[in-house]
Amino acid sequence: AVVSTQSTGVVKMAESGGDTGWDVFTIDYVLTGAGAGPLTVIVNQDSRETYLLIFRTLWKTKRIEHGLRKIWGKTVTWDRTLPHIIGEIGDFRHKVNIICSEMQHFISQVQYYINFEVLECSWKELENSVNSAENLDIIIEAHKRFLSIVTERLMLIKEKEEVLQKLYANYTNAVKFMEAYDNAYLVLKKANLQREERERNVVRKTKSGGWGTTSDDQKSQKLKMKNFDLR
Repeated sequence: AVVSTQSTGVVKMAESGGDTGWDVFTIDYVLTGAGAGPLTVIVNQDSRETYLLIFRTLWKTKRIEHGLRKIWGKTVTWDRTLPHIIGEIGDFRHKVNIICSEMQHFISQVQYYINFEVLECSWKELENSVNSAENLDIIIEAHKRFLSIVTERLMLIKEKEEVLQKLYANYTNAVKFMEAYDNAYLVLKKANLQREERERNVVRKTKSGGWGTTSDDQKSQKLKMKNFDLR
């Protein structure tokens, strides 16, 4: 039996301060309608709770992948989105690219492990067992074995809790990096707008026959740039 994507739903978890959509939502099986009866015997409440635990781990991993891809996409467009300061942020951009690349490599290895070493192998074994099963009891046991293998390989068991916490610590560092990047990007956008305004003023004053910049302008610019040090 195959559970279609129509049998999945979204579950909202308990919220706490500072949570985002990634923190409070996860995926759950919703077995309703015609034909759901036999499946509820196999995917019972205990199984659904196990799936919820698995989905949370997959959701956390997908969040990191999505966030890092977003950062990479933003950074490669800086020549277009931050044209007035791009010449001054080369070192910072290089550091961001290195960190982002290292984190992307790490998360891609984690995803490869999850997809091929955990899910695909376990699912293939479950398929073989279901296809050769002679009765419902065999299918139920095969499904239990599938969940047991997946949870163990995803380190969702007590014996591997320490390793899982180390993995989640890397996830936390990645989230902090993404938050720091978002904050830095706001500073960069503000500095770019200030530089753009300054250049427009220079052109305007020059066209009117005055000096492009005055000593007061230079002092004001130095004051604005005090907070623009991303080294």
